[in-house]
Amino acid sequence: MSVDITAIDASGIVGFLAAATRLGEVEFSDVQSLVRGVRARAGAGSLRRLNILDHGNPDGIELGRDWITVTSLPIYRLLLGQLSELFVPGGFVHLQHCGAGQNHGLLCAMSAIIKVPVYAGTGKHNPVYRFNLGRYERCIPSGNCESDVARPD
Repeated sequence: MSVDITAIDASGIVGFLAAATRLGEVEFSDVQSLVRGVRARAGAGSLRRLNILDHGNPDGIELGRDWITVTSLPIYRLLLGQLSELFVPGGFVHLQHCGAGQNHGLLCAMSAIIKVPVYAGTGKHNPVYRFNLGRYERCIPSGNCESDVARPD
């Protein structure tokens, strides 16, 4: 049976409110605790969808205290790569960070590391009501990206 997991940096008011409107989320404070928490919750070959909620902008995304950009991502390659074994065929990551969908380079690089498609919105993301005010972008491990795709189900 496959599972969906939502991981939230619950620090700050936005993270607190996002966590307060969900049940069973994994809370994290950095990349290491994100990976550790998701691995503990999912188990190998069981993850269909991984939602990750934190702050972002077109330059990069926060994963707790860690700031992830195309330049800094190689530092976290080994840690984030541990997530790849968790996904079922057809699994994906949905980054719920403001503006992250504007950075195809970052989405493609993360997709290649985790080995599943990565979705993100181009606009402001509302973590309480669960929508993005922009378009959704989808990048796959081969490096191709699609613009203005449907919000992932």
